[in-house]
Amino acid sequence: MKISPPRIWRERYNYYMLRITQCLDCGRASYPTSLTCPYCGSSNIRTVNSSGLGEVITYTISYFRIEGQEDEVPKVIALIKLREGAIVLGEVVDVGLSEIREGLEVEAVLRRLKIDGNSGLIWYGMKFRPIIGAGIPT
Repeated sequence: MKISPPRIWRERYNYYMLRITQCLDCGRASYPTSLTCPYCGSSNIRTVNSSGLGEVITYTISYFRIEGQEDEVPKVIALIKLREGAIVLGEVVDVGLSEIREGLEVEAVLRRLKIDGNSGLIWYGMKFRPIIGAGIPT
């Protein structure tokens, strides 16, 4: 795998922040960011940083194996409704398979996504973890 530092820099807002689009006409939030509202078509929008807090709407457990990431199986992939109203697809970490449930409160965290074995560059991005005290035994 080849990770390009200039590419990571260009895409830093997509990987290091959870940014959403808020429509100033209909009031709805959406993810990923866009130049127009996907609900009403208005271009009267603004891009803001999300709080990263939300709850699991639904989830699935993936046993798909990717070369070099065999130790990360199984993965919990969930649809998460952010407090701002946008819906995000993301991986839920730091939770046991028996503990994941719909309605689980989660927060966005920065985690390692990939490591380039040749150069040692590390690629980080957003994942979600349960909020401490959200009903998960510690």
